[in-house]
Amino acid sequence: MKLVRFGPRGAERPGVWLDDTPAPGQASILDVRAMTFDIADYDAHFFTHYGIERLRALLLEPQPKLVPAAGVRLGPPVARPGKIVCLGKNYAAHAAEFDSAIPQTPIFFSKATTALNGPTDPVVLPRGSGRVDGEAELALVIGRTARRVAAEVALEYVAGYTILNDVTDRDAQRQGQQWFRGKSADTFCPLGPFLVTGDVIGDPHQLRVTQRVNGQTLQDDTTQQMLFKIPFLIEYFSAAITLEPGDIIATGTPAGIGSARQPPVLLRAGDVVEVAIEKLGAQRNPVIAEV
Repeated sequence: MKLVRFGPRGAERPGVWLDDTPAPGQASILDVRAMTFDIADYDAHFFTHYGIERLRALLLEPQPKLVPAAGVRLGPPVARPGKIVCLGKNYAAHAAEFDSAIPQTPIFFSKATTALNGPTDPVVLPRGSGRVDGEAELALVIGRTARRVAAEVALEYVAGYTILNDVTDRDAQRQGQQWFRGKSADTFCPLGPFLVTGDVIGDPHQLRVTQRVNGQTLQDDTTQQMLFKIPFLIEYFSAAITLEPGDIIATGTPAGIGSARQPPVLLRAGDVVEVAIEKLGAQRNPVIAEV
């Protein structure tokens, strides 16, 4: 299934994206809230109360409530989570492009939940921002409370997968000598368009990841190149910190980001940044300057 949240910013409704419905080449959104009173959003309550199973049942209803998808704004496919956990330098070539040693253990950092943005919403460059670029990343959403989870069963705790663009102000990152501020500006976390369940994805370590800016391909790699795979990441993190339903884990970015190029390819007002991952769809965010 492809879970979506649709509608105006701050008033999104939960839905299920249906390709080739009502006809080939067309798409519709199953309006979940119009069909059941007790699924208000894709949040912790949803994931802990058999929400995925409920959606599968709704899809079998004889008279589904459908909304034509054309022209409908999509928001982040999960409601604001408790945590956005990100992974640094999880691709060897990305570590190398910064002349950094390949890490021996995972490097975790976080993004502010207020950075969440829709998959087609503008990325807003803050006043005074400097070297800003994007990072295409596979992200996963936790579906069950995870504490001391063994790698062998870790994928059972994943509700689904999505696309995250870890937009970063490199100057703020370096000036602060830490990553949180440079990665957490408002709108610096486009997420979606879909939260895709694992039965559709199969092996999450066999997906192509790309980023383009104004049509120029910057990143093009596969998740097979991750240094630390998803089951190990969940085991390692949950050994000390509880992961809660709805939490997001971004698994790192491949090599090729704009700021590491010569000359650099940095995000400027008027640009369009596109991030795509095989089986998960694509984002297309215009870049604008803060007014």
